[in-house]
Amino acid sequence: MLWLKELFKNTCFLSALFGFLSAQFLKVIIYKDIRVFGRYGGMPSAHVATTSALAWSVGYTTGFSSSQTAIAAIFLSIVTADAVGLRRNVDPNKGHTLMEVIYGFFLGWIVALITVKVMR
Repeated sequence: MLWLKELFKNTCFLSALFGFLSAQFLKVIIYKDIRVFGRYGGMPSAHVATTSALAWSVGYTTGFSSSQTAIAAIFLSIVTADAVGLRRNVDPNKGHTLMEVIYGFFLGWIVALITVKVMR
C-alpha cells in the first residue's frame, strides 16, 4: 500500500482528481440533483476538467517544454475532441457542447493552479 500513499503525494494526480471532483460537484449544484454526480455529459465537462488539470499541473511541475507535458497536452486534446465531437455523434445525450468543454478546460486550469500552489 506504499504505492497508494505515494500516489496521493503526487501533485499531478491530485490535480486531476480534484479537477474531476470539482466538475462533478459543480454539476450537482448546477442541476440541483445528486444523481448527476458521475454521469456523462453536462456542464462542465468532467473529462476535460480532469485532463486539463492534469496537463496544466504537469506543465507547471515539469516545465512546459518537457516530454511529459507534451504527452499530457496530446491526451487533453484527444479527450476534448472526443467530448465535443465523437461522443456527440454516437449519442447526443452523452456528448458535450462547446461551452461545456470550454468551462471544463478553464476549471481544470484553475484547479491545477491552486493544487500546484498548495502542494509546493
